[in-house]
Amino acid sequence: MAQRFAFAYYPAFGALPDLGALNTYAKWWADLVARQGKPTRKSVSFTDLRGMHSRFTLCRVLEDNEDMVAHIVGEEVKALFKSYHAGKSLSFRKGTRIRELIDVSAIDQKRHLQKVTSGPSIALNRGRLTLINGRSIDVFALDFPLHPLPGEQPFVLTLYDFNIPPEDRGVPHGGLSAY
Repeated sequence: MAQRFAFAYYPAFGALPDLGALNTYAKWWADLVARQGKPTRKSVSFTDLRGMHSRFTLCRVLEDNEDMVAHIVGEEVKALFKSYHAGKSLSFRKGTRIRELIDVSAIDQKRHLQKVTSGPSIALNRGRLTLINGRSIDVFALDFPLHPLPGEQPFVLTLYDFNIPPEDRGVPHGGLSAY
């Protein structure tokens, strides 16, 4: 089973410490909260994410809180996770469950999602992430809680900072894909 990946949790509506490469994402969040109060998936403007749009995922939390399902996956994130290793092929696209990609227990995932959505908290994730096919990738990311609209489950927007290996840089376009 994968090692613990969430490094720290911060209050969703408080000041964040200096996060280095992720400071741009923290500023985006602070601006969104200043405008929207408690942001929902509908209050996220893709115009505001210009320059970051290929490095994010928007995932719906399942009712049991044991996993999330991808709603939107940025192109660079797709390229990072796409792999064939140890006889298993992986791809990250709309409809993919996170636990179909990442080696994480249902209990650990549930704890993490409860902290992010119920806190609500921003999770700082960093380190080596083990995929279910045995491949490991280095990731630095922030999970942001998006409050549910009436009749919906919460969403989590994750913004990534990573170095894609040269062999995985063949991204067809830097745009957003929701297929």
